[in-house]
Amino acid sequence: MDDVTHTLPAFALIGTASHAELDWIAALGHPDEQARHRTALQQVVGPQQGRLHEDQLWYPYEVIERGAAHYAPGHEREFVLCTLLVILAVQAGQRLDVDLALQFDDLAATYETLPPVLRDTVLDAYQRVQA
Repeated sequence: MDDVTHTLPAFALIGTASHAELDWIAALGHPDEQARHRTALQQVVGPQQGRLHEDQLWYPYEVIERGAAHYAPGHEREFVLCTLLVILAVQAGQRLDVDLALQFDDLAATYETLPPVLRDTVLDAYQRVQA
């Protein structure tokens, strides 16, 4: 991924993550690890522009993967942020064990329930990866 990818509409949402959203995502892990996940998330969505470093495949990827796998009403943006980060990790070759087609199929009905802007963001991201 280059610096242009981060600014594409499908992935631009990553750079808009709020402190509250990152706190919510970080809380998806063990309570003792929340601060470490939060610090790592801030780096990923900020200076790293959505790209994970090799040493971040546990902190914060553990909570990112959880956030992308389970939708919680009222936390649509967090769900989409995590989904986008998973897609980017797969695209970068960092998560070879994730089958995006299977993930999409498993969560397609959930994506359809999202507000239109978020739904379209997720669908666009999957399409860009498959292109």
